Amino acid sequence: MLRLNKPIILYLLVLITAATVAYGESGCRYFWVVRDGLASPRQVDRLLERAQAAGANGILVQVVGRGEAYYQSEILPPADFSGFEDPLAYIIQEAGPMGMEVHAWVNAYLVWSAPWLPESPDHIYHRHPEWFTASRNGRSSRSYTRDEAEAAGLVGATLSPAYPGVKEYISGIAVEIAENYNIDGIHLDYIRYPNSSFGYSPGEVELFQIATGFSPEEAPEQWGIWRQHQVTETVATVRTALRSVDPGVLLSCAVMANPYSAASEFSCDWQSWLNQGLVDFVCPMAYTSNTRRALELASSTTSVCPEKVVYGIGVWNQTVDNSLVGAEKALQLGAGGICVFSLNSLPEGTEQMLKNRWGEGSSPEHGVSPAYFNTVRLP
Repeated sequence: MLRLNKPIILYLLVLITAATVAYGESGCRYFWVVRDGLASPRQVDRLLERAQAAGANGILVQVVGRGEAYYQSEILPPADFSGFEDPLAYIIQEAGPMGMEVHAWVNAYLVWSAPWLPESPDHIYHRHPEWFTASRNGRSSRSYTRDEAEAAGLVGATLSPAYPGVKEYISGIAVEIAENYNIDGIHLDYIRYPNSSFGYSPGEVELFQIATGFSPEEAPEQWGIWRQHQVTETVATVRTALRSVDPGVLLSCAVMANPYSAASEFSCDWQSWLNQGLVDFVCPMAYTSNTRRALELASSTTSVCPEKVVYGIGVWNQTVDNSLVGAEKALQLGAGGICVFSLNSLPEGTEQMLKNRWGEGSSPEHGVSPAYFNTVRLP
């Protein structure tokens, strides 16, 4: 049996610790901040204090949740932020001096998930009922109750990626934020089909038939490619629109962690987005509490453009220590950083623990993707 003397063991521990800190200091140390933390300036102040104490250098703040804005918008109806004049403006004002980037987190296709209907007649739910995706039997995602949605693997009322108006709607939101706020990035969430059982509204099927001459049943392989193309084209539309108004604004997406099922089941081919330069980074949502699975996801998520992968971990369903197992593996494999879901659910008193593990200090380093102005075409 190999025996190591005490000096060698101490030396190895120093190397491991130094490597861990180096990974953190050279990359993104982000938190997702859920919109329920934006109820008042005092609540935001507390969240930012905790982020700073944890050594974060960026936050992804949910400013578009259920098709409502937590900022001053001419496109979306306002969310209820009675304790604020403008939550996004306040966060930017406070987070910047703390050395933190601010990325505006936008729910893209998912626009409603409450058990009641939107009150505002200007909400997209009421304005464009024809834009919503539907199940195989043609039932609109607008019509599901909470229990029915859960059984169908549906979070809520979801827009179809296939409609040109939807692509313009989402890019318009991104442009509005980038033009009016000094943000570091736009972060798209729910940028995917709900699952493979959706995408069958009459309009979606008709668009596929126009493009290919077949029904989904007649050409299932082409149907899968076409669905992926619709989501990719939305990302490309947002990318091009942002480049036209502010080339310095980063574009990122929250994505299903398994790259293979992300593409096949959810039509979210995020590895190709990285290859094409459509996004500056992605945050794979590797929220598993199973450490073996976390290590597997760390490998698969970093197999393409690892420097543009900010590995997402969950702390609401496990200890901070356990959540970092996969993250540290991803960093060893070259990932560009870690993003924690969420700052709101981070257990009190664990800030220093996280800081010790992922480091502190420098600003994030982003290898900004080249401008993308080509029209994405169906293969």
